[in-house]
Amino acid sequence: MREFIQGMYQKPHFWKRMLFCFLAVCIMGFGVSWLNLIHLGTDPYSVMNLAIAERIHMSYGNWLVIFNTVLFVIVIVKDHSKIGFGTLFNMICVGYACDFMTWLRQRLWPQLTLESMSLGLRLVLMVVMLAMFILAVAVYMSVDLGTAPYDAMPFIIADAKEQFSFRVVRMIWDCAVTVIGFAIGGVVGIVTIIMAFAIGPVAAWVSRHIQRFFEEK
Repeated sequence: MREFIQGMYQKPHFWKRMLFCFLAVCIMGFGVSWLNLIHLGTDPYSVMNLAIAERIHMSYGNWLVIFNTVLFVIVIVKDHSKIGFGTLFNMICVGYACDFMTWLRQRLWPQLTLESMSLGLRLVLMVVMLAMFILAVAVYMSVDLGTAPYDAMPFIIADAKEQFSFRVVRMIWDCAVTVIGFAIGGVVGIVTIIMAFAIGPVAAWVSRHIQRFFEEK
């Protein structure tokens, strides 16, 4: 484990990676806040956790830290190569960034509610937030400082169940949390579908084009 952590520090432009990783996960959280407002769905993981947090009357940030910690322990036990500083940033910052943006928006634009927005405005916000989210995910992938606990779990399951490919496991994993979220009142919509099937490949494509920014000496 010590050698693994030391290897993280030895990556080119380590502190640049740390800064952009932090900014990326914060932007993800901001995006979740706005997507939650327009009520067209969020990514599968957020669908479930937003619904759970609302049902148990806990802030999204606090609940996400608790649930991510459970997954984090499993990941450490099963395959610590998936974790890094980026893992911790993702665990902690996404939820609290979402809470902060929600708090800020309610104070700066208290009149901005779902009922006050036209469908056109909601669709514009959806496109903008999706673009920001994809860019943030691409940057998070490019800095290569660890995987989010939620994203690491399908790798671990696929390794344990060799008869299933990672793609199949990931699809089942995303579908499962989406169904759980929907069952307890989460909002599933067009954004959820786009996030589940398109954001990964698109973010990976963007990541390949910006990765040299973090690799060049």
